[in-house]
Amino acid sequence: MGDQNAKPHVNHGMAMALSIWAIILISVLFFFKYQVPELASDRSGLDTLYYVILGITGVAYVLVQFFLGFYIWRFRHREGAKGSHWHESHRMEMVWTLGTAVVLIPIVFSGLVLWDRVQAAPPADAMVIEAVGAQFQWDFRYPGADGEFGEFRPELYSLSNPLGIDPEDTASADDFFRTNQLVIPVNRPIHLRLRSKDIQHAFFLPNFRVKQDVVPGMATSVTFTPTKVGEYEIACAELCGLGHYRMRAFLSVMSETDFQNWLSEQAAAAASP
Repeated sequence: MGDQNAKPHVNHGMAMALSIWAIILISVLFFFKYQVPELASDRSGLDTLYYVILGITGVAYVLVQFFLGFYIWRFRHREGAKGSHWHESHRMEMVWTLGTAVVLIPIVFSGLVLWDRVQAAPPADAMVIEAVGAQFQWDFRYPGADGEFGEFRPELYSLSNPLGIDPEDTASADDFFRTNQLVIPVNRPIHLRLRSKDIQHAFFLPNFRVKQDVVPGMATSVTFTPTKVGEYEIACAELCGLGHYRMRAFLSVMSETDFQNWLSEQAAAAASP
């Protein structure tokens, strides 16, 4: 009877160990299958820190789970075996605590340095564009030849004036906007001034490592420099209603020459009756 009762326990221990090792293998395979989008901006430091953290935690995860499965298998139930235990080990606690601190402190300070760069004031030569979020679209306003935006007032929102631009402000005469289409030049700092017409949204550019909340009544902004010509997707990363799934826009990064030609065409179209 004793041997018959012990056999299921042995099988259970082996099954648990194999299950844990299978989960490790699947996790590693999925990591290599689903990578982060290709970087297309000057924020490579964020990727470096991300991969450092992922490498440390990934190695720790694999080792811990591997040894968990190993010890479940190694110390599975055996007839006549007796368990043993001990209380605490101050030496192990010190090594674990100090070792964790040695790893985490440089990561925290590196993150603070990168955050300071992300939140730094935009350079003087940055191109300023206004991005306005609303259920369920993005509108992008350009300042025109004078380089100045006309004022806006929320009470002026209407179908004919979706951004609430004050027509009495002379600076708004040459402003123009595009819905769900943002066009910018490559290798030039871009400063996006963000605002919301209704509820909270989040401006998200995965390829540029840009993500910023757009809060009603609050002025937020983000600055980055595109480094690759191409077509990219803009998403809303904040659940903003039933149509959230379709709140997407498109970003075109052009060469400086192509962008200037596009800008001239848009300005001419905006100036025509």
